[in-house]
Parts: sequence; C-alpha cells; structure tokens
Amino acid sequence: MKIEIADNKGMRVIAISGDIDMYTSPELRKELMHLVQKKITPLYVDFRGVSYIDSSGIATFVEGLKGMMGYGGKMKLVCIPERIMEIFSFAKLDKVFEIHGTMSDAVNS
Repeated sequence: MKIEIADNKGMRVIAISGDIDMYTSPELRKELMHLVQKKITPLYVDFRGVSYIDSSGIATFVEGLKGMMGYGGKMKLVCIPERIMEIFSFAKLDKVFEIHGTMSDAVNS
C-alpha cells in the first residue's frame, strides 16, 4: 500500500493505492488519525488506486470518521472502484460515508 497526502488548492487529499488489509491498515490508521488530531475538514480520500480492502481497512475508516464527527469534520470518499464499492454497499456503509464518483463532485457537494 502507498499513501500520498497532498494539499490541493487548500484541500487535504489522501490518495491510497494498493491493498488495505490487516498488514497495511495500521500505517493508514496512523496517517488518518494524525489528520483527525489536526481537525482537518473536509478530508478527501481518493480510492482510485485501491485494489483490495478488508475489514481492518474498513474499520480504520470508520474510526477516522468517528473521530472527525467529534469536531464536526467531514470525510469524503472519492473515486471508489466498483469492486471496493460493493464492499461498502454490502456493509451498508454507503449510507454512513459521504461517497462521490469524482473529486469535483465531492468538492461541489
């Protein structure tokens, strides 16, 4: 897994590529919780390069979202591949997370 954190025109974007699983989710959690502690909002998470996610990866995002809700922050998930989106939908997390097809849709929401 590779994590890139960028500041794009004043927006904080985390771009993830590769597998998010029990081996890589601790690194993702560390980065995500660091941004939560800084009270970044909105936080955009670009899933374009994600090839796989397991329950530990999902739990990491749930924990991050929960942390952000504590200060009224927003997490916007963008560009989720169909096979990954199926997991969010199956777990009914598409009703919990703010999910957008493109970055421009997320920014304009």
